[in-house]
Amino acid sequence: MKRKKGLAVLVFVTMFLIGVPYASGQQPILTPVKLKVSSPFPPPSIFMKSELMQHWQEEVTKRTNGGVTFENFWGGSLGAPAEQIELLKSGSVQTAQTDAWYTPGRFPIGDFQFIFPFGTTDRMMIIEANRRIRAEFGEWERDEARQNAKMLIFAAGGEYTFLSTEPLRKLDDFKGKKLFLVGRYLGKWCPPGATAVVRPAGERYELLRTGVVTIDMLPIDLMYGFKHHEVAKYSIRTKILTPSYCTIYMNLDTFNRFSPEIQKILVETAKEAEIHHAKVRVPKWTDKIEKEWKAQGVITIEFPEGERVKWATALEDIPAEWAAEAEAKGYPGFKMVQRWQEITAELGFKWPRKWGVKK
Repeated sequence: MKRKKGLAVLVFVTMFLIGVPYASGQQPILTPVKLKVSSPFPPPSIFMKSELMQHWQEEVTKRTNGGVTFENFWGGSLGAPAEQIELLKSGSVQTAQTDAWYTPGRFPIGDFQFIFPFGTTDRMMIIEANRRIRAEFGEWERDEARQNAKMLIFAAGGEYTFLSTEPLRKLDDFKGKKLFLVGRYLGKWCPPGATAVVRPAGERYELLRTGVVTIDMLPIDLMYGFKHHEVAKYSIRTKILTPSYCTIYMNLDTFNRFSPEIQKILVETAKEAEIHHAKVRVPKWTDKIEKEWKAQGVITIEFPEGERVKWATALEDIPAEWAAEAEAKGYPGFKMVQRWQEITAELGFKWPRKWGVKK
């Protein structure tokens, strides 16, 4: 009898230490523990976003003295981009790297930064503005909690730019051209006279090569990854957008079951990883890409400031459209749009026009 009782205690303690759920499903997690991680992106050796994940994981493992480690599944091996949040919510994985705009039904305001053409491209400013606006509006965190998700990293990525098969030096040069875009709001950013063509990045190479479409719009690191520079030899720098699209979530149940000390490490290392990504990783990758492009004959064109202002002025008030739809869903859409502009202006950014004008 004593032997059976001792065995039961041993099993309970073992489960307690490694965090295996028992009847309640909510027992604390004590280290050591290995967290299962899913990402739709390629591994760190070839992809900037994945390097961010790896950097954060290494810091967590180091500061927990090896108590928290990670098992990574890269390249969508566990699910497509739109499936990542369900994997996380269900607990099939404990951490996921994805973006809210892959699943707009789950995150109705997750595409917030993609509604502002010609916003700030300063990554440190974006980090600070993100933290301030999320502190003011709890709607983002509440939406994440509904998906059983704790957002840890919301890092600014590579600057969106254009690759073209011919030089583009003024707004009129876009007229009559077909332009690759993705996403509902980016599709409204086309210069007057250009036509948006929606295709996943992996399907664009051949259409660019054959001239069916002559202009591509993507973050610079994605263009590099898909080798679009091999068939489109003009890089047009317009400073149109640098969003936060490098997002890392943890299963909220998992996060809550860690001790306060471990939670603090997870949050602090995440904040530090955002800054490191902005100051070190993105500039390193951008510099590497631009040097390789130049060596391969890509010509960089800086789009004139006057043409940028003309472009911004010619567009519809996309943030106002977004805000009206957000209001209809119960979110303070116009106030959010207003505060983002105010916060970034306070941090030193000069907007080319006012967005989100309520009619």
